[in-house]
Amino acid sequence: MKESVIHVYERPELRDPVFIEGLPGIGLVGKLAAEHLIQELNAVKFADLYSPHFMHQVLIKKNSVVELMKNEFYYWKNPDENGRDIIIITGDQQVPPTDSPGHFEVVGKMLDFVNEFGVREIITMGGYQVPELQGEPRVLAAVTHEELVEYYQRKLEGCSVDVIWREDEGGAIVGAAGLLLGMGKLRSMYGVSLLGESLGYIVDAKAAKSVLLAVTKILGLELDMTALEERAKETEEILRKVQEMQRAMLEQQMPPAPEEEDRGYL
Repeated sequence: MKESVIHVYERPELRDPVFIEGLPGIGLVGKLAAEHLIQELNAVKFADLYSPHFMHQVLIKKNSVVELMKNEFYYWKNPDENGRDIIIITGDQQVPPTDSPGHFEVVGKMLDFVNEFGVREIITMGGYQVPELQGEPRVLAAVTHEELVEYYQRKLEGCSVDVIWREDEGGAIVGAAGLLLGMGKLRSMYGVSLLGESLGYIVDAKAAKSVLLAVTKILGLELDMTALEERAKETEEILRKVQEMQRAMLEQQMPPAPEEEDRGYL
């Protein structure tokens, strides 16, 4: 295998589909959000992407069978005849950060494939690492075209999470979450990146829920978030334990208070 390949199991007829990306990254935010979306919509897998740019290993499944690392495409047909269908991609991994050409090759293959189904809009999901969290994770947003800020703001009216429009000039969106939008823009596609605030070093279901609430608001979907909320509670408990450990370590590292010298009285 010299370049990425896509094994197609079905070619569904889709109505103006939106392409949603949720691959592993910071806090596994995008992957968690995509997997919950797939589960709740009962989306159907219709293709796998294999790449020589993925890690040189196989994954062992519960039945002792090995499988190559891959990304998976799912589709969902909207029962509303006026609604739009959805294509979702998630998977085992992204291309390693050091392989820049590999990122471009894999994302190019993804865009070639979804273009066959008439994709015009792309929504990418992921995590945005922050040093600390105060309250519920916010969602940081960026778009392919300036006029889309107002468009997505209207779509997000009444959203239960805070969506912050990024103005950190020179900031970056690394990996598929950024390249799909940048390379898609060159193909006359448009879209938005939605990144949930996360400490980054834990599986962050709270950030995934924030991102998914924004995505479902944009798409006009209603999802049962119960399973994700349970995982979010687990995340919250892990965070609490991590913070306790950090406090304990800081206390151990602090030098002891100097003892007052007993000078007595003359």
